[in-house]
Amino acid sequence: MRSNPRSQSKKESKTVQPPPPPPPQKPVQEEKQFNPDTYVRQNLSRDEVIELKKAFDLFDDDGSGTIDPAELKGAFEELGLRAQNKMIYQVLGEIDQDNQGGFSFDNFIKLATAKQNLKETRGSLMRTFNLFDLNREGRITWDELKRVSVDLGDDLNDEEVKKIFRKADLDDDGFVTFDDFYNMMTGRVYYD
Repeated sequence: MRSNPRSQSKKESKTVQPPPPPPPQKPVQEEKQFNPDTYVRQNLSRDEVIELKKAFDLFDDDGSGTIDPAELKGAFEELGLRAQNKMIYQVLGEIDQDNQGGFSFDNFIKLATAKQNLKETRGSLMRTFNLFDLNREGRITWDELKRVSVDLGDDLNDEEVKKIFRKADLDDDGFVTFDDFYNMMTGRVYYD
């Protein structure tokens, strides 16, 4: 009896096993090359981006691409500023939008451009402050705030004006200075 070649090849194929696949390898992450053109904006030139990257790299001691609390504190100390942990975490809270416990160069760029915009904001807030400072003494009194609210047609009673005034008088000295006004309007009550 003749053996069927087809059945023989089936038997052989069952006994021969292919070699096991190689173990999976972790993909090699290519280090991204820094491209300053990615960050160029109307108010930020290519050269300014490069300078900001150099500054960021100085603070990023371990080269991780993130400035963590310890690195930020070290940077403050190198600048001669004695930073309390509370202040470090307040600054990080402002910058660290994604709650990663540090901030990336993207966050650093946002901070740098925000600081530039604050100069413009400061000027416009000074003009607004001067509208309230009727006596031109560099401070707003309760009477001035009340008079401006009447001039603007707001029907605020004395208690409502006092409440607004107390909220604006951050240092509780009985006057709203420009620093009080600025910090209240920008929400920056821990420095500036």
